[in-house]
Amino acid sequence: MQLTVWEHRVLLFSIVCHGILLWRLWSQKLVRVYLSLTFFLAAEAVQNIVLYPMRLNSNRYFWTFLFSTPILWILAYFVVLELYRLILEDYPGIASVGRKAVTWCMGLALVVSFAYAIPDLRTTSGPFPILRVYYIAERSTVLSLLLFLVLIQLFLVRYRLRLSPNRMVYATGYALYFGIGVAEDVILTALGVHAADAVGLWVVAGAGVILLAGASLLSQKGEVRVQLETGDSSSDRARLQQQLTDINRLLSRAARGRG
Repeated sequence: MQLTVWEHRVLLFSIVCHGILLWRLWSQKLVRVYLSLTFFLAAEAVQNIVLYPMRLNSNRYFWTFLFSTPILWILAYFVVLELYRLILEDYPGIASVGRKAVTWCMGLALVVSFAYAIPDLRTTSGPFPILRVYYIAERSTVLSLLLFLVLIQLFLVRYRLRLSPNRMVYATGYALYFGIGVAEDVILTALGVHAADAVGLWVVAGAGVILLAGASLLSQKGEVRVQLETGDSSSDRARLQQQLTDINRLLSRAARGRG
């Protein structure tokens, strides 16, 4: 089956959105600051460009998708690690525990998803039954990463960290980006691969809008730190700051003790 006119247009829109955000990162000299994000966006753009001229149900499309998607999972994992490093750079003990938790959670999610999906291969119909395994594994992987992105959002709200506007945009935008991916995978798992075309168009278009928003908001000036505006008194802020410092000290000592 050939890609429809609208599918071509939406996929081209996604490629353009990726290109605009990558250009913005490069022109604002932010590539080195957000290196994992840059590699992730570049890999997604390359995958879309390679898949663009292929027939949807062809073996060529299938094998290209099969081998390229896990690379995106790995790069997405590094993006979440990068976010924890950047957002919690003043608290290395907390950041280290967060990164380890992401690693263990992602590994466990993959093991559980494969254990659940592989037995269903015998009863799954369609031209590419193994795609069901892919969709379940991707949903589990992205959901586990989204969980930690949501946790970091709650952490930001709770402790009012001093962050640059760029990093706040990065954290929020990437959580939304992942949320759209999770919604797509849940729908595809429930309705089957035959629903991929209709759902995919809206998801890709929505993801492209998020990328354009990021391109418009990220800038070199946005690297300057700001304090989140709250109605808290200075004593409340000092108390929260002390809580973070104590937690970080405790986790750092525990890490040194294990070493």
